[in-house]
Amino acid sequence: MITRRTHVFAALVASALLGRAALAQPTPAPGDTPAPNGDALPEKGKAPTEEELAKNKMMNERPWAKGVSAEEQQKALVLFGQANSFLRDAIFPRAAEKYREALDHWKHPAIYYNLALALVNLNQPVEMYQALEKAMAYGAAPLDEDKFQRAKGYKILVEGQLAKVELTCDTPGAEVFLDGKSVIKAPGKYDALIVIGEHTVLAKGEGYAPTQLVQKMGPKETMRLNLKLFTDAELTRYKRKMPTWVPYTVMGGGALVGVLSAVLHANASSDFKNYDTAIANCATGDASHGCSTAGTLESKKASAETKQTMAFVGYSVAGVALATGITLMVINRPSAYRIDPFAEVNEPGKVSIVPVIGPDGGGVSAFFRF
Repeated sequence: MITRRTHVFAALVASALLGRAALAQPTPAPGDTPAPNGDALPEKGKAPTEEELAKNKMMNERPWAKGVSAEEQQKALVLFGQANSFLRDAIFPRAAEKYREALDHWKHPAIYYNLALALVNLNQPVEMYQALEKAMAYGAAPLDEDKFQRAKGYKILVEGQLAKVELTCDTPGAEVFLDGKSVIKAPGKYDALIVIGEHTVLAKGEGYAPTQLVQKMGPKETMRLNLKLFTDAELTRYKRKMPTWVPYTVMGGGALVGVLSAVLHANASSDFKNYDTAIANCATGDASHGCSTAGTLESKKASAETKQTMAFVGYSVAGVALATGITLMVINRPSAYRIDPFAEVNEPGKVSIVPVIGPDGGGVSAFFRF
């Protein structure tokens, strides 16, 4: 499948091939005091312009050659020539290798420029972008205007293949990985260009749950992330199915009904005793040894029976309430769950870090929302 990146790089390759004939040595020639670029000199009989004077001054001062000995320059130019031969023969990996060796001796903008041309064909947009920036650092003077303008065009094209990442982590002892490569030993910060596409950020440390981010980056987007690590205790919360007072209220209600039932039962027992005593007294005073007034005492007996029945019913209700309360207490035992420590930033344009469970244990994972 042909991707946008393929089209962009194809355009860059075509442009590079068209410019292959323009490849040359860096503008300064070997030696301690190379001559300035003749293009910067005014025509005979004309007063130099400010631009021409500035260019001549830069060429004479050669800031890109400060601190570089003639011997180092010569070594760089030899390697540069070898690299150019590889580039003309389309042996791009060897060309890039030689350009890098040349830069170890002399970080000349023209060497960076040709390195960028080699990298076009190696699909290394990050290093190519960095090489182009360094090639253009002093303007067109160390190259020539044509190459400088080409470098500008290449840079615009390659920017479409890049995004930016800005990571920070303040948890002492933690380590942050970008696509499996360690980039921060916390506390610290990491800024870099990355190729567009999906990237994984992982932060972990001893005693902390790992924090992981998987994010797909588009052209010129920036991923800014302050990674925070949390202990398992900080990520763990407990919840119940109902408020804790519910089981206790049910049991308390059952206990209260039981107490009231006991009072009714005691009153019923007392009324039965009073009834029995009244019947016995009535029989003792009656010549027939019966009780002619027993009918009037039946209301006391009925009241005692009612109270006793209500007490028994109350005991049953109290027992059921107590049993229900105990059952609710068992059901309402706290259950652990892992929290989202950044739920408050779970809105468009911000990062959310949420719990995740994987084969290697628990952790938190962060996601962008747009």
